[in-house]
Amino acid sequence: MIKMQNPDCFVMVDNCYGEFVEKIEPLMVGADLIAGSLIKNPGGTIAPCGGYVAGRKKWVEAAAARLSAPGLGIDCGSTPGDIMRTYFQGLFLAPQMVGEAIKGTFLIAEVMASKGYKVQPLPRVTRHDVVQAVQLGSRERLIAFCEAVQRSSPVGSFTKPVAGSTPGYASEVIFADGTFIDGSTSELSCDGPLREPFAVFCQGGTHWTQWGLVLGEVLKCI
Repeated sequence: MIKMQNPDCFVMVDNCYGEFVEKIEPLMVGADLIAGSLIKNPGGTIAPCGGYVAGRKKWVEAAAARLSAPGLGIDCGSTPGDIMRTYFQGLFLAPQMVGEAIKGTFLIAEVMASKGYKVQPLPRVTRHDVVQAVQLGSRERLIAFCEAVQRSSPVGSFTKPVAGSTPGYASEVIFADGTFIDGSTSELSCDGPLREPFAVFCQGGTHWTQWGLVLGEVLKCI
């Protein structure tokens, strides 16, 4: 629709959490450039770091020049250790991991809606990314939800999330992220800003049954 209004405009899409969720990607419907994180959907939960840009050749080259320096582009920089293997293997695994995460969003939405909480997206509607939001209605329930997720995580289950100030957020925020790779929210995580409507945003899950176990713990606490 944007391109129909102005065919010469430049369209860039932050595709984070959206990769492999639908049959088409933004580049297939007119976007000029997409970008995302390799420790989210396309990394298949095993890529340890990194990001990507893809799209029209001149814009990818422009992004590479901005990252490094004009004339250098993608022809400089190091690739540490065995990282390329994890990138390609993660990309291979990504559709399966995203599928499990989507199943997890359906489960979260169904369970929490049945308990009277507002959820977005609604249960059983088409997903466009792997994020499921639940409005918990109070600071105490939001904190308790994140604490339950952390306790149910495979890494750092003994730690307790503490709300605090984070750059980029206008209010205090709390995270639960018991993952093997720091920041790999596709493994299983949640977070939320401590302000009305006290919504928690759930992502990931290497298997949908992880969320089944987590929700059992959550419902004991809220």
